[in-house]
This record gives sequence, structure tokens and C-alpha cells, in this order.
Amino acid sequence: MPDGVAASVLEDRIERHGATPLLGVDGQLLGAVLPAHEEDDTLTGQVLLENLACKATAALALRHLLARPGAVATEKVRYVISCGEEAVGDRYQRGGGNLAKAVAEWAGCTRATGSDVKAFCCGPMHSLMIAGALVQSGLYDDVVVLAGGSLAKLGMKFQGHVKHAMPIVEDVLAGFAAHVGRDDGASPMLRLDAVGRHEVASGSAPLAVVKALYTEPLARVGLTLLDVDRFSLELHNPEATEPAGSGNVPLNNYRTLASLAVIEKLIERDGIEAFVRTRGMPGFSPTQGHIASAIPYLGHALRGLTDGGLTRTMFTGKGSLFLGRMTQLSDGVSLIVERNPRRSNGGRAWSFEARR
Repeated sequence: MPDGVAASVLEDRIERHGATPLLGVDGQLLGAVLPAHEEDDTLTGQVLLENLACKATAALALRHLLARPGAVATEKVRYVISCGEEAVGDRYQRGGGNLAKAVAEWAGCTRATGSDVKAFCCGPMHSLMIAGALVQSGLYDDVVVLAGGSLAKLGMKFQGHVKHAMPIVEDVLAGFAAHVGRDDGASPMLRLDAVGRHEVASGSAPLAVVKALYTEPLARVGLTLLDVDRFSLELHNPEATEPAGSGNVPLNNYRTLASLAVIEKLIERDGIEAFVRTRGMPGFSPTQGHIASAIPYLGHALRGLTDGGLTRTMFTGKGSLFLGRMTQLSDGVSLIVERNPRRSNGGRAWSFEARR
């Protein structure tokens, strides 16, 4: 907390350099983020603060992952993929990126390299797929997929909350990190032979989308929707989305999926709610795009597949590519994570393996 002299200096810099002030909950001036260039809009204090928030939350998640008992050794992490929604760069390449390398440095992964994968909310699923392919190919034995929170989306639905005289519930920056490694005979498996893809030709009709992401990849390996114990979709917390007029996103998506099961004659129409109840889950994630898109259930799934009663889970991420105003297409990738058939004892509920 700055003293009177320091606070005066900060206020002067904020006024002269257009710095972004950092205020405490009581409005007291705690610090400031200076712009890195006077004319570059991508290096203003506000943008640098957004970049730093994403880096810090991703690095914290990675440090927690590496600190777990039995975790992969820091020096064995050879590749890091960041799938957040930031666009680190400057005026000459506004989203040049590689926040992954910066996070790896901050977490002490000195032997790692890495890159960023950008696909809006679908980024985590693309990244897990790529990580699995890197491990399965033998190029790397240990890959980490991570993302930090989006400061730009903090309080994103605030207007609906204020309108209904309720607290602004989107008051958290989330991050995650997941380790993908070689098969240890116990940890859950990432199925690379059953990747679901929303292709350019898939179209945007809801039924076409769910068929591309569920029916086709499951049929490819001789499975149906009923062979999946739990589906993880967009897990936005309805407490944040309903007051803002966006509805209960997870519930609506699970009902769409259950309707597909009806069309495929796997269940009767009166079994839709039972399908949703037994194979879905309530939304519980901050509505920060990539953070809410399927990935929040990963830790729970790994525990269930290792020590619980789950046999197979399916993760689906969807992305709103039209937000960049470059296309009207959406995006989607689905992945199956299942119990290791060679599992005998133990297993790591924080890690999973890649196989084909």
C-alpha cells in the first residue's frame, strides 16, 4: 500500500502517461500499470493488465499442477500449449502470442517450449487433441495444456445482474492446467480414434452440429450415446446467465443431446429428462468462454474414471468464430476420455494418457 508520497507519484504518472490505475475495494489507489508505448493501442496499460492477468492465473494453475504429489517433474515438461482468449502482441502483430512460453518460464519449466492455440471457446478441446497427438506420435512424452482467465470478461453479464438487483456474480478469474502423458497402465485414456469435428461443411443447424460432434465419432468406434456415462458441454453457471437473458445454457444443450438420442431411437421421448439428469450436470463454471467450455469437469472425470464408477466420458467444446467478424461459422471438437483398460491399482487423478 503506497504512502502519501508514493501515491502522489502514482497519481502524477497516471495523469501524464495514461496509466491504468489499480484500486482497492475501498477505492484506494494501490498501484498502476504504465503503457509500454505512447501510440500503440495494443500496449496500453489496460491491455498489458489483461495480458498479465491471463499469464498470472495460468501460471498459478500450472504451479498447482506441478506441486501435486506424484506430479510430472518440472524439468520433464517439454511442451506447453496455452488456449486462453488473450491476444498478446503489439501494433505490428496484434496476436503474435506464445503466452505458453511466458507461463512455462514463470513456472520454472526450463526445458519446455510451446505455443498458443486460438479457437475462441473451443480452444481447450483443440489443445487437448493436439497434446494427445504430440504424445501419441512420440514427439513429446509430457505436454501441458493450460489457460488463464480473461480480465476482459470479468463481470461480462453485469447488466442483467444490476437490472435484477443482484450481485455481479462473475467476479472470479479462473485458470486451468492439465498434463497429457504416456500410458502408465492406470490413468484414464484420451481416445484419438474418436475425435468429433465440426467441419466447414457441417453447417450451423443444431441437429447437424450434434451429429458431427457426437453421433459420428461414437459410431466410428462402435459406440452410441448410451455408452457414455457423463457428457461435459458448455458448463456456464445459470445463476450468471439467466438474469442476463441467456437462459440455462447447459440444460438447453443437454436437452438437445437427449433429443438426438430420441431421433436415433436410443430412448423414448419421455426419457429425455432422465437422460439429462443421469448423463448431464448443472452448470457451475464462470462464464468466461474457454474456461466454461467442457474443461471444468475434467478433474472430476479423471477421479471418477480412476477411483469411481465411470467408464467413459465425453467432452465437447464449441466456439463462436463469428465473434471475429471474419466468418459466420461456428466451431466444435469433442473428445472421449475413458477408464484405462489395463488399470489395476492407483492412477493419477490429475493426469491422463493419449492412445490411438
